[in-house]
Amino acid sequence: MSLRGKDFRCELDAELHEALRTMAEHHNKPIQVLGAELLEKAIAGEAHAFRVMLSRLDRCGILRNGAEKRGKGGT
Repeated sequence: MSLRGKDFRCELDAELHEALRTMAEHHNKPIQVLGAELLEKAIAGEAHAFRVMLSRLDRCGILRNGAEKRGKGGT
C-alpha cells in the first residue's frame, strides 16, 4: 500500500481482505485507495486516544516529564 509516496505494506487476514475487497467494489474504489482511507481513519482515532491518555497521565503526575515541567513553572 502506498500512501502519498510513503510505502507501507501489511498482511491482512483472509476474511478482512475479502471484506475490504467487497467494500471497495461497493464504493467503486480501488482496494488500495479504500484500504488507505480506512487505515488513516484507524490511525487518527488511535492517535487521538493516545494523546488523551498522555494528557491524563500528565495531569495526574504519572508522566515523569510532565511532573518535571510542572516543577519548573510549566503548565
